[in-house]
Formats: sequence, C-alpha cells, structure tokens
Amino acid sequence: MKKYILTLSVLLALFAFAYAQPVKLGFVNTDRLLLDSNEAAEVARLFALDKQNWTNQIKSLDEEIKQMERDFEIRKLTMNDAAKREAQSRIDTKKAEAGRLLEEYFGDGGKAEQRYRELIDPLTLKIHNLIKKIAEDEKYTMIFDVSMGSVLYALPALDLTDQILLELNKDTIKPTEGTTPEPPKPEGEIPPEIKPPEGFGDEFKPDKL
Repeated sequence: MKKYILTLSVLLALFAFAYAQPVKLGFVNTDRLLLDSNEAAEVARLFALDKQNWTNQIKSLDEEIKQMERDFEIRKLTMNDAAKREAQSRIDTKKAEAGRLLEEYFGDGGKAEQRYRELIDPLTLKIHNLIKKIAEDEKYTMIFDVSMGSVLYALPALDLTDQILLELNKDTIKPTEGTTPEPPKPEGEIPPEIKPPEGFGDEFKPDKL
C-alpha cells in the first residue's frame, strides 16, 4: 500500500511538473539487464565455482566423519569404556568442526553471502551509473524500474533496457565454458542459491550432535 501511495504521489508530481516544462520519461527492466548481461553471467560462474569448493570441503569432512563412525561400530565391541568415550569424543569434535565450517560458509553473513556481494555490487553500481548517464545525456525527467512492479503500463517506445544493455555488454564477452548458472539477483536481494541444499549439513547442527 505504501509503495502504491508513493508511486501515485510521484505520478501526480510529474503531471504537475508537466505544466511547467516538457517531461521525458523512460523505464528499464533491471532484472533483464542482469539476466542478459555478460558480466552477470561471469559473476554467476565465479560464484558457482566458489560455492562448489566450499560444498566439497564440507562433503569431505562428512565422509571422514562417516568413516570414523563405521570404524567405531566395528571396533567398539572390543573397546573398553574409556576407549569408547575417547572415540566418540573425536567423532563429536569432527562433527562440531564441520558444523562451524557450514555456518562459516553458508550461515547468515557468511563467506557465500560476502562473496556474492563482492561480485554483484560493482555490477549493480555500473548499471546504476549507466542509467544515470543516459538520463543526464538525453535529458530524461525520470526513469522507472519496471522490475520493481511500480509501473502498471508504459509505451514500449519508452523502454531503455536494450540501449543500456548494449552499453553494458559492449566491452565484455559472455562466458561460454560449461553451463552458465542462473544469473544473480538485483542488489538488495540475497538469492536462495547462496544457501546449501535443504537438509545439507543437518547432522552437524548442535541439536544433532
């Protein structure tokens, strides 16, 4: 409701402003800029590589823990109580290590989120600066972002997305090796793909230890 009121207020202000001087409007779709941008594809590729590396580290620890548990099950019948406690303690310590690593990489504010921001922020700033430059160079009064859902209708002729996309891609090459992952989301949104798969690492959480 607040967004609707704000949009309505802006439009009313524009109509009022139109009586004083000519108004030039335009709109862009920043979601599409990120979908089709060469740099966004490269950001997604680099982030996927980092995420896979972190996931592999945790999986390696998981396999080590499972092997320790298998060995314990085989040997525990021949172990005294003190040896059993020591073996179980080593397993619990390794699980705690894996849990800390999972939180370090994929927890809130963890390395995955930090790396995503490190990769995506320069691109969103570049898009912002390109939009600002076009607005100033071509004397636009206001440029809307239709991906934010605040514009209900606009003439296709007002769409500046292709123009900005050409500028964005002119000095870059889209990565072609392998399958390109889904591009990242616009600034302000943390994509769910930063997180590991549902249930991944549950055995390392405190209530499971």
